[in-house]
Amino acid sequence: MSLGLVVAGSGCVAEDDGSNPFGDGLGTYTYGTDGGDGDGDGDGDGNGDGDGDTDPTGDGDPSTGDGDPGTGDGDGDPTTGDGDADPCDGESPYMGGWDIGCCQDQVVPGGWQPGQIGPGTVIPDWTFNDQFGDAVRLYDFCHEAIYFEYVALWCGSCQAKAPAVAGLFNMYDTQGLMTLSYMSENGSGGPAAQADVVAWANQYGQNGLVVYSGHQDVWYPFGVNQGGNSWSIALPGTMLLEPGMKVNKMGVPSNAEIQAALP
Repeated sequence: MSLGLVVAGSGCVAEDDGSNPFGDGLGTYTYGTDGGDGDGDGDGDGNGDGDGDTDPTGDGDPSTGDGDPGTGDGDGDPTTGDGDADPCDGESPYMGGWDIGCCQDQVVPGGWQPGQIGPGTVIPDWTFNDQFGDAVRLYDFCHEAIYFEYVALWCGSCQAKAPAVAGLFNMYDTQGLMTLSYMSENGSGGPAAQADVVAWANQYGQNGLVVYSGHQDVWYPFGVNQGGNSWSIALPGTMLLEPGMKVNKMGVPSNAEIQAALP
């Protein structure tokens, strides 16, 4: 499929020559991977005797008794400290410190085609790069509602809305809402980069996710077919996801709709 894409926001047009700066993207996204519990053993203990190590007669580290002489956390991984390298039971793996759900493997992605996405569609398990430089797996937030917006650094209407999005996270974070601002383009209409999401997060006090990626199918929910496989997007594009990664609403939700989608 050859797609032309026009992206507009606040009266600006980023691409109006019939070309698609994102490519057609069909079938190009790759699902994130579930690292499991980090020990290669389905029961989470590292071996068959349930003591969390690879030594059936002891603990794998006779000198300290914890399998990790450097930190004493029992899992050989000083970055998690939860005993099995499973973030569901320990500290967040992300610099943002966001809560991680344990429902990743229960989510089955749905169909993902431009013009065919609406309430009930399950989004792909993208991995994005966030404002802290972390690679963030989207399905790690499967237990929350997500206010998902598609923005560009050059977009005036996106900039005007950014403080309100920051306020939504501050208001509903503890109730189970994540805000996610996907940066599609930089200030010149080129591909977004790390510096762009850092600048956006800092300028608008975004404590939720601000991300970018090389995925070429993130715009699909927001594309409107103008005919002849030419698509337009009015920025910002917005959708509300409910727990389980299903689209709850296309378009800007009201506070009441957000509250109804919270876990």
